[in-house]
Amino acid sequence: MTPQEPEKSIDLLNRLKQGDKQAYERIYFGFSKELLYAAYKKTGDKIVAEELVQNIFISLWEKRLDLQINNLQAYLFGALKLSVINHVRSLVMENKYMEYQTLTYSEDHHDTSNQVDLHDLSSIIEKGINSLPEKTQEVFRLSRYQHQSTKDISTELNISEKAVEYHITRSIKRIKEYIKNFYIFF
Repeated sequence: MTPQEPEKSIDLLNRLKQGDKQAYERIYFGFSKELLYAAYKKTGDKIVAEELVQNIFISLWEKRLDLQINNLQAYLFGALKLSVINHVRSLVMENKYMEYQTLTYSEDHHDTSNQVDLHDLSSIIEKGINSLPEKTQEVFRLSRYQHQSTKDISTELNISEKAVEYHITRSIKRIKEYIKNFYIFF
């Protein structure tokens, strides 16, 4: 979608708020390629870029009734900017955790408390997975524990590949939030 005249954009947003799927599709097909390109430029990873853009459009649909958008293009690219920042922040945290784990759990160091900490973290992750809806749990376990491809999961569960990607994205996001909330609590 080339930047639209304000009237068309306002009309699409009004129709979106009313649950008009055609308006949503027009917005999606109008902006998704540009957003995907921008996300790829920032992340350098096609899969991550696709997940970020997919999450923006999922959020747009889910929050359509509450959103106050004056400029659709500015809103979508602003949401992308925040998504990229959050993604980079989570990578930094993941890298710090991996460094910590490497230092703490080196082969020379078999401390019982470290094994307990690792067991506790595994337990927290498992509880996070169990808090997911049943279908999302199933997709997550097939993807992450059994290392099945999106296509294989799609075939096995008789759902679309997009649905598999949606379940994986949502599960990772929810599990991260679960772990974060758990550690904040303690």
